[in-house]
Amino acid sequence: MQFKASTDYGMRAVLYLAARGTTCSSRDIAEDMSIPRDYLIQLAQLLRNANIIEARPGKHGGYRLAQDPSEISVLDVINALDEDSKMATRERRSARKGGQMVQEIKQTYDLIEESMDAFLSSLTVASLLECVSNGDNSRQFLATRLQEEGERLVTA
Repeated sequence: MQFKASTDYGMRAVLYLAARGTTCSSRDIAEDMSIPRDYLIQLAQLLRNANIIEARPGKHGGYRLAQDPSEISVLDVINALDEDSKMATRERRSARKGGQMVQEIKQTYDLIEESMDAFLSSLTVASLLECVSNGDNSRQFLATRLQEEGERLVTA
């Protein structure tokens, strides 16, 4: 799965802030994460609106996480950066009329979205950084999270 540029850059910025654990300038984030600075500033506004990051004005200002990294899921970041287009897609899909086959396809697509949302919400910024810093097998980590989330959905 390939993320669109805004999601890719926004996720990089959030992971960077989590790894640094302090206030970082937009210049540092942009340079270190290869993100166009003007674009980063636009994305930061969306992340601020979702209470994922905070902006600190002034000479020694910049951005920092507004929450603990263990409280921020991958889905939170994706939704913050993509909520407008996601809602528009849902509204267009809901507005269309169709026969039984169309309804089944819509239900199938909704199941795909629900599955992805459940899995991505189970991945936190902190857990991903911990996996990488510990040198854990990333595929095993993801498989374990997927299995745990599947069990949670069955019992919910």
